[in-house]
Amino acid sequence: MTTPLAARSGRVGRPKSKTGCDTCKARRVRCGEEKPQCLRCSSTGRQCSYSLSSTPNGKKTESPHQQIALYSHQGSRERRAFEYYFHKAGPALSGVLDVAFWRGSVLQICRMEPAIWDAIISLSSLYERPPIHESSPFRLINSPAEVEHLYHHEALVWYSRSLAVVQQRIDRGEADLSVCLISCILFIAIELLQGNRRGALNLCTQGIQMMNTAIRRATGSMGAVSNKAFIDRASLFSVVKPIFRRLDTWALITDGTSSTDWSFDPDPVNMQVKSIEEARNVLCNIVTDMKSLNIETKRHWNLPAEKRANNISDLASRRSSLKNRLSHWHQSFTSLPNFDQDSGGSALLLMTFTSVLIEIETCLDSNQMTYDNFEAEFTQIIDYATTAISSTRSPEGNQPRFVFEVGVFLPLFITALKCRFPRIRRRALQLLHEAPPAQGVFMCVPAAQAVAVLVALEEEPTTALTISGTEEVLSKPGCIPPARNRIWEFNVSSDNDPEGRTRNWLHYSLQDFYDIKGGLKFIQNVVLFPGAQQ
Repeated sequence: MTTPLAARSGRVGRPKSKTGCDTCKARRVRCGEEKPQCLRCSSTGRQCSYSLSSTPNGKKTESPHQQIALYSHQGSRERRAFEYYFHKAGPALSGVLDVAFWRGSVLQICRMEPAIWDAIISLSSLYERPPIHESSPFRLINSPAEVEHLYHHEALVWYSRSLAVVQQRIDRGEADLSVCLISCILFIAIELLQGNRRGALNLCTQGIQMMNTAIRRATGSMGAVSNKAFIDRASLFSVVKPIFRRLDTWALITDGTSSTDWSFDPDPVNMQVKSIEEARNVLCNIVTDMKSLNIETKRHWNLPAEKRANNISDLASRRSSLKNRLSHWHQSFTSLPNFDQDSGGSALLLMTFTSVLIEIETCLDSNQMTYDNFEAEFTQIIDYATTAISSTRSPEGNQPRFVFEVGVFLPLFITALKCRFPRIRRRALQLLHEAPPAQGVFMCVPAAQAVAVLVALEEEPTTALTISGTEEVLSKPGCIPPARNRIWEFNVSSDNDPEGRTRNWLHYSLQDFYDIKGGLKFIQNVVLFPGAQQ
């Protein structure tokens, strides 16, 4: 999906088959009517059959259930993959807040669009056995999971087929906007399930650009389109735009970059949210602005004292505005008529709210000791997390192995990283192991392992690191580290040793003293992850 979209409303592509095989009818593509198997089906590995009722002049309107039934002729493996999506993957991906997309828009459009059908069955196959869990987590830093199993190869065949159809339509200028945006989100999920975070973020950028271009065109040409087309497009945007905005937020958190400037589409001032779904979207936008402010303040503390004095007032003003928005959000959300603090969805939003509040309150203070003032808030995050994690467990006690949205990860990660009270931060590490292991672009277990190494470096900097990682940290009572041991920021990189084995490195910085110009001075360190050679 690398070509700009030239979309139009309505169904596009080749004429549907009227007298061809049942499979081509279901896919709404032209059938060559070769017997006993048409060329189109045989060349793509699909099962081909002709119904006795097929006549040149026969016309029949198929119900959605009949259309899905016709897909059963495409082979048992495709049929099984779709059934798994319908009963397992779709409900797990949608949770309680995203039913409109994963169990609504996707299922509605797959009945008539082969590109969406192929993307669904590819996604379903990968979801049932995520390749990200077949690889060592730290191997995924530089490259996606290797294709080692037949199911993975088969899923890539379906994925490639879907990509090819969408790209061909874009190249011909016949692309339908709904197909492009929905397939883009499905493609992102497929890449994430393979550990290809970079590919997923690139797709996200393309999808956002495509969507924003379409929004601007629609806004500028309201009178040039039919009321139905405008309503259909507005309905589509209402479902997919929040998904893309949330994806862009996670990209900003992981890479420090955003795909677009969302200032053209701000939330209304003092917006009263009307549902938990709307509350999540508004809170995510606040998270985006919090992260942007966090990035700016880190740059601020690296400036000489005289330059810091010039921009501190602007940063303080932005922080004050964010605090007001966050406070209003909390009042609006907790005033919803159906607000239930004990529900998993509410607990997730409230723990996110609390973590954002801590980050906003501390962002203009260069001393890591300031986080010690928020012991009660960190404890509240742990309480909310217990409820949120329980809500995503199956009746058998298992967590979904992949969720498209970022759930409890961010608040627990902030707690484990910034809360230096040993009991609380160890509970946060433990909960990261109990949560869904893959959440959007984040993987909980390797993140917990990285933070466990940081905890060990802060609490016992002179003790050699061992391979046991999180388990060893959890087994010790720990201590509150002094200011000089507290890590300011960190990142992870990997390379290969002379024998070709992967090595993973932890880079971290400690605050030293102010330099002669009053700027902060940092000590840069790097350590090899314990047991990191693979």
